[in-house]
Amino acid sequence: MSKRLDEIAKATVTRYSERFRTLGRDVRALGWGSKEQQDCRFEQVLRALPIEGKSLLDIGCGFGDFLSYCSSFECTPSKYIGWDINHDLIDEAKIQHPSSSFEVLNLADRLEVVPVAEVGVMLGVLNFNFKYDYDNKAFTKMMIEKAFTAVSKTLVVDFLSTFLTLDYPEEGFVYYHDPSEMLAFGLQLTPNVRLLHNYAPIPQKEFMLVLDHV
Repeated sequence: MSKRLDEIAKATVTRYSERFRTLGRDVRALGWGSKEQQDCRFEQVLRALPIEGKSLLDIGCGFGDFLSYCSSFECTPSKYIGWDINHDLIDEAKIQHPSSSFEVLNLADRLEVVPVAEVGVMLGVLNFNFKYDYDNKAFTKMMIEKAFTAVSKTLVVDFLSTFLTLDYPEEGFVYYHDPSEMLAFGLQLTPNVRLLHNYAPIPQKEFMLVLDHV
């Protein structure tokens, strides 16, 4: 990993640890606006991805909230693996889900990636705007390619869309992805790609890519 990406990762860890110390186990500590907004995203994933009985990798897992959401709907994976770069969040996740596997791991830092689960999700990981510190598009493509390699069947990734919601102001600290560009990149990895851009804003317009291995 480049020195600049390493610096960004350290700053990210610090930011979320400070939020955790201030807010505790709260979705706002993870950057979500509210639990209702987080649940809306999770709902879209369950509509797109069959999880029941499959091994699941959650990249950027935070407190393991997605596992809690799945369990509340009796849609439990056969095995759950949570990765996050922040040790404070992982420590809390282990308390909440002692029977699941959680690891402090920075996917961007991995030179070799092998499949560890059948299906995977990467939610909220690609939303931060690096501005002039690093190329967001390059980071996004690298992360998606590595995440796709880490699963054997299906990966779901979410993004903030460049098709902005008229009644919600554009924010400079987040990065908006062009759906057509992300679809084109997904098709470089696999011919089996779905673009989901048809659900309500949460509160900004978002979309998901669902990538299936051939």
